[in-house]
Amino acid sequence: MKKTFVGLAVWLFSAAMAWGEMTSPPATNQEKDVAYWADAVASRLKVTGYAQAGYTATLTENGQNANSFEMYRAILMVGANVTPQFYAFFMHDFKSKDMQEYYLEYRPLKALNLRFGQSKTEISMENPMSPTVLESISPMSQGVFWLCGADPLMGNPAGRDMGLMAYGSLFSGHLFYVLEVVNGGQTNAADKDNKKNVIAKLEYKPVPNFRLSVSGQLGYGTAMNASAYNPTVQVGDTYRQNRYSAGVEWKSKRAGSDYHHHRCAVVRSELIGGKDGGCKSFGAYLSTAIPVYKGLDVVAMADYMNYNTDARLKKTNLMAGLQYWIFKKCRVQAQYTYSLRSDAMKALQGNNRSLLQAQVQVAF
Repeated sequence: MKKTFVGLAVWLFSAAMAWGEMTSPPATNQEKDVAYWADAVASRLKVTGYAQAGYTATLTENGQNANSFEMYRAILMVGANVTPQFYAFFMHDFKSKDMQEYYLEYRPLKALNLRFGQSKTEISMENPMSPTVLESISPMSQGVFWLCGADPLMGNPAGRDMGLMAYGSLFSGHLFYVLEVVNGGQTNAADKDNKKNVIAKLEYKPVPNFRLSVSGQLGYGTAMNASAYNPTVQVGDTYRQNRYSAGVEWKSKRAGSDYHHHRCAVVRSELIGGKDGGCKSFGAYLSTAIPVYKGLDVVAMADYMNYNTDARLKKTNLMAGLQYWIFKKCRVQAQYTYSLRSDAMKALQGNNRSLLQAQVQVAF
């Protein structure tokens, strides 16, 4: 009886479709063109995005406390497979009202891909990673954030730059390389010193869930602002801007993009240092996320940064918290951070303090 019903339903559906085609007027050339282009666009475009908003309470020892609700990011991304070899990407942040990324890629081979435009620089493992997957609400470690653009001299907290990149994977995906030539300036701006920065990166994966990474930068920058952390460079000076990093990351398994159902334990650690003019800086962090129950993770991070090794401008942030993945890349986070400063750093940033933070992340 069931088979008879299914067969009858299929026959009726087919007959209805055939009758519709017989009785409907033939499609015009214009309608066919519109349908073709609609299908072409739908098959080639991918629209994604995310928003992060939260609450931060700052409790300063022997100082003034503060608290605020904040919108951190509201990102819309559009990727387009123009052809099998050409790919275009655009990213806009409605919070800062800036175009964050825009580039065109030519992908002839796995071993060689070319990108021209503005995107995140490949200094360190952490900088190219999306805030949607990082463990900390901040979201980056101090060293990566500072040396990839947040230094007032650079005035580029987005960690992005304009230029030409070559990248690819070799030896069955075990070795990944990046070579970049960039302006070494601010986002959405022309080069101010006519000197380019060269960035190189190598990552080695002996097994799929474990990687080792080294990266470095040689180049120059033009000081956009004065920095109390670095008196060796003045506004408008063209100064040496070198970077280096080394890191390691381990994951218990491949997680995919659905973090609610398919998560893994992750441990990541990096060393990063730089020299800006006559000022040397150095940072290191250890970060982890460990699944404990269904969509719930325990997260923790130890983050050290010496903003000027001669002046001993040192700060250590110790963070612990929880995150719950509601659906795929959507999560809620709650964290406590204790920030410990050296005496020299206290003179610039104030006393030690505690931070209570919560964040909601919606992504699609």
